Amino acid sequence: MTPTHINCNGAIVQTTHSPLDATAVAGTVLYRKNRPKEPRKPRPLHDPLPKPVSQPAQRFAGQIVSPQREPQMQSNTQIKTHSVMTALTRRLARGLTPILLAIAITGTLTGPAAHAETENRPQDPASLWADFNHYVRIARPDLAHAAATALMQAVDDQTLLDTVEAGQYQDYDQTLLRASRVESIKDTAKELEERIQAARVARSREVARILDDIQRLAQGQRANANALERLKAAGQFAAPHLLATLLDEDQEPLHPWVMSAMVQIGRPLLYPLCVALPDLEAVPMGQIAQTLAEIGYPEALPVLKEVIDSPDTDNAARKIAQAALNRLAALAGTTDEHAAATLYLALGLQSYDAATFGDEIVGYDPTNDTGVIWEYSIDAGLVPIPVPGPVFGDVLAMRSARRALQLDPDRDAALSLWLMANLRRENRLPAGAIDLSYAKTQLEPRFYTSMAGPLRQHDVLDRALRDADAELALDAIAALDATAGTHALINQDGTIQPLLRALYYRSRRVRFAAAFALVKSRPHSDFPSSHRVIPVLAEAVRQTHVKQAIALADDQQTANSLVATLTDLGFQAVGGQSLADVSDQMASGPGVDLIVVEKSVEEVENLYHQSNADYKLASVPVVAICTPASQIELHRRMQDNPRMALTILPTESDALRATIAQASTAYAGTPISQPEAAALTSQALALLRDVASGPNYVFDIQDAQPALIQALDDRRPNIPQQSAQVLAVIPHPAAQQAIAHAALDPTRPNAARVSLLDSLAESATHYGNHLTDPQLAALLKLVQTSRAQVAVSAATAHGALTLPTANVVQLISE
Repeated sequence: MTPTHINCNGAIVQTTHSPLDATAVAGTVLYRKNRPKEPRKPRPLHDPLPKPVSQPAQRFAGQIVSPQREPQMQSNTQIKTHSVMTALTRRLARGLTPILLAIAITGTLTGPAAHAETENRPQDPASLWADFNHYVRIARPDLAHAAATALMQAVDDQTLLDTVEAGQYQDYDQTLLRASRVESIKDTAKELEERIQAARVARSREVARILDDIQRLAQGQRANANALERLKAAGQFAAPHLLATLLDEDQEPLHPWVMSAMVQIGRPLLYPLCVALPDLEAVPMGQIAQTLAEIGYPEALPVLKEVIDSPDTDNAARKIAQAALNRLAALAGTTDEHAAATLYLALGLQSYDAATFGDEIVGYDPTNDTGVIWEYSIDAGLVPIPVPGPVFGDVLAMRSARRALQLDPDRDAALSLWLMANLRRENRLPAGAIDLSYAKTQLEPRFYTSMAGPLRQHDVLDRALRDADAELALDAIAALDATAGTHALINQDGTIQPLLRALYYRSRRVRFAAAFALVKSRPHSDFPSSHRVIPVLAEAVRQTHVKQAIALADDQQTANSLVATLTDLGFQAVGGQSLADVSDQMASGPGVDLIVVEKSVEEVENLYHQSNADYKLASVPVVAICTPASQIELHRRMQDNPRMALTILPTESDALRATIAQASTAYAGTPISQPEAAALTSQALALLRDVASGPNYVFDIQDAQPALIQALDDRRPNIPQQSAQVLAVIPHPAAQQAIAHAALDPTRPNAARVSLLDSLAESATHYGNHLTDPQLAALLKLVQTSRAQVAVSAATAHGALTLPTANVVQLISE
């Protein structure tokens, strides 16, 4: 099937993208983000006090004021008296505000006097809440802070919300906004607002309150408006009860009100209603289909198409669903011709993309960092299943991909999506967290990935590389390493496989894993990028846990100063005036973790672009030391480049150190630990030994020789010995001479010298004697003076090098 996508005009067109490209599937962009509302302009800080209201206004959605808490209606006399008092209050406020401001400025009522004033006022919660609002509005932050602190100490969150709801300041959100702009009380205001919000959310989701509000929908305009606000706050958690009411024939008079409420609540109900739709009876199926159309988001397209295509759907319900599909398809700029499996795949890719790029995912609850998955059954109705927030998007993607596979088992792209989402879900699941959406009967993700085979594993790797997801890439490479042969790894219709692209990837771990997998596949013929495999293995041989840095400046003295600072910070640093000056050190080193540069704006910008073109530097953070003027210009030019960190030329090194320490954490991937570095080096050496000792027409082992010789001086256990074992099968005089140099070093432990001498004997056996005269003399002396196993190994090397037998005779004669 030719993949399609929605173009900028909303039309579906054909494309030649990969089957997993999010733009390659019809309906990928299944919704349009609502345009943000214009922010409300805050009132001036000294607005006159608002009119008191006769009833508690319920401005925040989700709040319920019980009937027994509502105040009695005021009499006409009370209203007239209140109006007179309100007018007097306004006049007094206008007249006293300048005086109060002057007092606040001069401090007349600060300190003990302010405390005395607050102590003389009533301390019940209602009075404290009123005082907080009042004092914020007349610019008395000291008294506002005292009132708010006393209030929060006196009540719990639910009592606080009761007090707020019953108070006369129905626009208290404006009070909190004003307070948040005053330095001395902003923290107090933030705490107060968070506690009110927590109580609102908790209360809006109470089942009894939701059920009560559903009944209030038909009890008049005011009751309907208040109930609807609270149901909006409940959001998706109102869905089970709204749907249950709609399914209850005894509550048929409420059905129009419920459908209207569903539409006004809108998008939060979209997912749970879509989950329930296929299993509903004919009448409620038509009602929900109509509701989904009026809510107006194209995420409902897949399920509408599914019920339309189902032979079990009632004809009347099918007509309503078709009308709903037509309406939503028109909104999305598409048609109704796409299969339900195609639309589910597009929806799954949309969820995966949202989780990748940090976009909003409907159903995510930031209050407790969870997402909600919905299940529906005729007996239980809609049932919410909480899942950890970091994996919510992946779980949604898996569910959509699974449904696409149920409708079309041959849809390979859906299988690849399910595999990658499942692997990433496992990677992102917080430590100790449980994903209740993942059935206990399901096995670990790598079971399914291994079973799916190389083609689907390459799909996962391709997406991981495009998303810069190193952890997912390593999962895919591990699966390929375990299941794929040479042909599956490096041939795919003449194109460069993702595994070959991984050899150039910015994460060292990914580069190493790709090279390891390619070597273990034992290719017998050349392939694209085969020349990169041995250099990557050599890079792994040099790998250490020590961080590497480059310092560049206009003169060598400044560069050396930066090198000293970096060395103090724990980096192994080299310095120069350009990247070319340090290219040799870069080539012989394990990689670069940080670049520090002190140059002009143009040179810094050019350096940044140079680093982008070098795969070893493409993810390395760059710290630019600049003047205030150049900092402004660099920020203007590089503001969209997260790798760039700017710092003003410091008079003291502490500021520079702080910036460097902060920027160094931006390196792609977690730092490689000492044990991991040693394991990577050891694995690379073992693979290089296989390449060097076996029949090979693809890889040139001599590309690794410089790194292997350098590794002979490595102080980590066993690394020099393993390096010598590889050098022993390289047919080059320098390799044999390097082994001898290490073996004849008297400072090395005897066990290490024995292993090195054995490798020297192996090299001589294969390629003859290539030692220098001084080395031969040193070896003979070692034979004459050593004892135990060192003597035996030295004698074996002597014999393998075919040195004169007179040396043996001399020893016998002595």
